Amino acid sequence: MKIIETNGITYLELLEENSEWYFGTDYSCGDLYEAEEAYKEKGMVKANRLIFVHRPDGKLVEPLKLSENQYFGRPAQIDGNIYILLVDFGKQNIQVLDCGGEFQKITLYVELPLSEVKDCYNLFLKGRPLMITRQGAENDFEVIWPEKVSYEIGDTEAFLFRKDEKWVFSKWEEEPDYREEVVFRNKSGVITETIQGGSFLLPTGETWILQ
Repeated sequence: MKIIETNGITYLELLEENSEWYFGTDYSCGDLYEAEEAYKEKGMVKANRLIFVHRPDGKLVEPLKLSENQYFGRPAQIDGNIYILLVDFGKQNIQVLDCGGEFQKITLYVELPLSEVKDCYNLFLKGRPLMITRQGAENDFEVIWPEKVSYEIGDTEAFLFRKDEKWVFSKWEEEPDYREEVVFRNKSGVITETIQGGSFLLPTGETWILQ
């Protein structure tokens, strides 16, 4: 049994495509969208914390401490590099920070005006390649960066990843019995294929369909 001093963060999640680094946050004002709502209501929001813990040694890294009105989204790892999503509500911008693979040097990878998005609802980093995506409450799916993509999806669909020219979504149905499907769309949103089962992305980039 190992004690890791996280200063109050008691839940960790595995980074995508990685078996060594976990991340955790204190969600001081909820998720990114809830923090945005709090900022709009009060004119300020308390910054959250983001930590990374390495397996198996339990090494803890807290690469950045934010100022008031800044808030972390979910990080991601693509092709060995760890990226952090950060929204600065005070400066009204979205930032993606490149942390490399070991947090030795953190650089600004891309910065966009917050006005590029309707809101921060389900604003995520996704891959491959690295993308900023948003899935709104009204079933609208968007790629914000590095290109602009926008179309409607089903109300039980969620974007998973892009593989070449295939945009892969998960979908669930409850009638007549619960089942899951993997939905493939093209860049215009047209469904090109549907497969029964769930999708599982391996660290190698290979995809398994679990039926």
